Amino acid sequence: MDVRFPLKDVDVRLVAAARTVEFPLYADKYWQMNQREFAMQVGGVADYYACDGREVEYCPVDGADRNSMELYLNGSVYGAILHQRKILPMHGSSFIYNGKGIMLCGEAGAGKSSLTASFCLDGAEFLTDDVTPIMLKDNAPFIWALSDRIKLWSDALKQLDIVNTGLNKIHPKTEKYYVPMDASSGYFIRLITVYILEMADESKADIEEISGSVKFAALRNEIYRVEYLKGMPENESFFFKNLVDISNLVKVFRFRRPEGAHVNEMKRFLEKHLFSLQQDMDPDGFN
Repeated sequence: MDVRFPLKDVDVRLVAAARTVEFPLYADKYWQMNQREFAMQVGGVADYYACDGREVEYCPVDGADRNSMELYLNGSVYGAILHQRKILPMHGSSFIYNGKGIMLCGEAGAGKSSLTASFCLDGAEFLTDDVTPIMLKDNAPFIWALSDRIKLWSDALKQLDIVNTGLNKIHPKTEKYYVPMDASSGYFIRLITVYILEMADESKADIEEISGSVKFAALRNEIYRVEYLKGMPENESFFFKNLVDISNLVKVFRFRRPEGAHVNEMKRFLEKHLFSLQQDMDPDGFN
């Protein structure tokens, strides 16, 4: 069975039985891992194994559909491969706005994907969805664009006027869909600004800049599958240095949005903030 995986240099194999992690440093009911190996069992879908940042095995259960298998393969397993390669994976979606790399982070349901889609439907360039690899090059953080689709709930599709006819569900029992996006995969764009989305009880949206140790802690919180660090102790110190560098070079804002607010309304609010922010930047946008 042919499946999609973001990294083309990873050997992804369908097997009769996926390997297991013999000596895990961290394990729970889903995952077992150490510094170089990762295994995951998803009931009703598949067993997965990844090692050395280069190999992935998957063994589907009878009747499992391809979209469900890819959901975990392109999420938790992809995240494990990035961790193994010591490429910082952030739990965020990203796009290019006026030539600048913007990343939206936050918990599931905060609106990362729908806001990203709203910007991209209005001319922004799509980069990543849900998992955003960050690499430091010449002491500056860059987004590695490796996505070509975005996952959206049915209510977000309605708000964005996207018809779900012909779209694949990410899982047969959920009303969330894969939406293809125009994207140029494999290139790097400088990360300039991070917004951490939060749902709030307030009637109006609010954006405030965060700094210092709060800024660092907020970014660390947004590492994709931060739990993996319990089984990959080398990554804690490595990513610590990455996050210190990012904290010194990137503006980070907390974006509180009212629950139930229309995605396009929040897009316009965020766009005004981005516009005013970029007016204050130097020509390269790096101050």
